[in-house]
Amino acid sequence: MKLTANVRIDREGLARKLQSDALWLHAAKEWHRLYRPYVPRDTGRLYRDVRIAPGQIEHLAPYAARIYYGTSKTPGRQWDASAIGAQRAALVAAVQAYVDSGRLNLGG
Repeated sequence: MKLTANVRIDREGLARKLQSDALWLHAAKEWHRLYRPYVPRDTGRLYRDVRIAPGQIEHLAPYAARIYYGTSKTPGRQWDASAIGAQRAALVAAVQAYVDSGRLNLGG
């Protein structure tokens, strides 16, 4: 006997839910937390003075771009690129935990 299960998945609806601002805001907050040890620190302003939006972290300190990209005399310190190797799994786990929590209501 052959048993076939027909499963209907609303792929477009699922894709819309995965584009949720709440999901990407959570991801941005987690990424900001995870790359903290990689941000150059003197006073801590570079890490603290940020604007976080869905999928975006903007460092607001006036010298942030100069430190990140560097100058003709000093190399840049791209802290997010430095962190990704060590922190990628933790970021994926944090986003997966958010999805698993049911807050996106993927089932319906």
